[in-house]
Amino acid sequence: MIMLTTIAMHAQKWNELSDEKKLAKLESFRADNQKYLKDSLKLTKTQITDLDNVNLCFLSTLDRIDRYTKEDATKEKYAEALWEVRWAQVDAIMGKEKHEKYAAYLKRKIEKAVAQKQI
Repeated sequence: MIMLTTIAMHAQKWNELSDEKKLAKLESFRADNQKYLKDSLKLTKTQITDLDNVNLCFLSTLDRIDRYTKEDATKEKYAEALWEVRWAQVDAIMGKEKHEKYAAYLKRKIEKAVAQKQI
């Protein structure tokens, strides 16, 4: 995702996207994330599945960008475009207000993981 409220209003930097990718791969983060989406944001099973699909596509695209793009400036350009598309998709899935709450939640989780040197 994700990095979010303030960061999310602007395109993320490549290294921030990479941090989100790392964090999303942590199994415990996924469980907490799913619980937050269901219990706090009251998303339906279909919305959560759609969100998972958006995130899977986002992360796999980041992998390809990293694999095939050599220059950091080019990675930043692609990441910015990718972030805009992902942001619009998540807005469509859960609505702008819930998305902003979700973004703030992810930002806190990422900051905590960075502080604990989990990523």
